[in-house]
Amino acid sequence: MLALLFASYFGSLWLASLHFPHPYDWRRNVISNLLSPRDNPHGYWLASIGVAIAGVCTLPLGVWIERELGDGQSKVARRVRRPAFLVGIGCLTLSAVVTPQHTHMVMGMRHAHEVLARTSAAGLGVAMLCACRSPGLVGERRGYLKWMWIVITLPPIIGALGSGLVLALARVHALGEGPAGFLRGTVFWHLAFWEWVGSVVVFLFFASAVGLLGKDPQRS
Repeated sequence: MLALLFASYFGSLWLASLHFPHPYDWRRNVISNLLSPRDNPHGYWLASIGVAIAGVCTLPLGVWIERELGDGQSKVARRVRRPAFLVGIGCLTLSAVVTPQHTHMVMGMRHAHEVLARTSAAGLGVAMLCACRSPGLVGERRGYLKWMWIVITLPPIIGALGSGLVLALARVHALGEGPAGFLRGTVFWHLAFWEWVGSVVVFLFFASAVGLLGKDPQRS
């Protein structure tokens, strides 16, 4: 399932990028460009099908992770982590089906795809952060997994939120100096960079779970 997730998501986006009208720059072109019938008329369907399959693949992986982590005494698991996983996975799948529209409204919104994609990112991010605090991460292997999840998820999320805050302040106050001026000339200024980083982070989260979750010898 993990291999299918990797192949369907990254493989389909790579194939779609080959059909892009001009050389695709992952640092500056958002992933939505690859799924857009307007921006990528000959290859958008490849990305749409692939991302939808990837979304379906994440569901059994997420259910398995939840079963392995369990509830324990954590209210976070019951009230936040599980709903966040479901929202993130569901919106990821829907964002592939609802391709970016530029002329027609979908679900009463002109930017339904963008809303679904950002909701998916937020849901998965919250779920992964909550998983790092799960009381089910006990034992040697699961202890390693806890710290691996923290290293994988925390720095990118802090970086993305920090860059987004600087960008928002720069746009509101028309700032061109300071942190905004420094970020403007780097890849951190572009949403596309953080989308691809987030995609890799989510895959590594599931990959590390597959490698380290399951029966811990110290808990047998």
